[in-house]
Amino acid sequence: MRKFLPVVVAVVALLGGCSRGVEPQAVAEPTRWDPCSITPEQIEATGLDPDYRDVGWGEGIVVDDWDICSFKPVGFDVPYFFVVMSSLDRTIEEAREDSSNFDGLDFQVDGRDAFQYKTDIARSIIDCNVAVELPPGVVVFTINYNDVDDGIDPCPILLEHVGDLEAALPPATK
Repeated sequence: MRKFLPVVVAVVALLGGCSRGVEPQAVAEPTRWDPCSITPEQIEATGLDPDYRDVGWGEGIVVDDWDICSFKPVGFDVPYFFVVMSSLDRTIEEAREDSSNFDGLDFQVDGRDAFQYKTDIARSIIDCNVAVELPPGVVVFTINYNDVDDGIDPCPILLEHVGDLEAALPPATK
């Protein structure tokens, strides 16, 4: 027992000595990626109007979980709007598990987990959505196609825009 006590005292002294002078470090809060950070040049490269950008949800509407930015093709009588939303608090799994989403398809966007789906939110539009995992959170790209009677599937249009904007996303965690 006498040999054991000095060893315990030495270990306690060593551990106590190692902990002195250590200051608590502030941990940076994750920040939500801003979908309006997509530059006009990046928007123009997709074929969309670089001079049009609708920021936010609309006057008096606040949606704390999401940031939103909308874009459109060049011209006045446009067939669709391209919407980009991001959230720190939502996940790609929520999009997969939402029973109101249909025609789901898992794939990857620039090495990130992605999920394509459609919704039945309105009779006046046809939509296609792609949720992409971000570090942290999720970004959802959407095409809201206005002319429901012309037989156009908005998903190929959306996938082209998403592919064009991969570089605008924050770096993927590897």
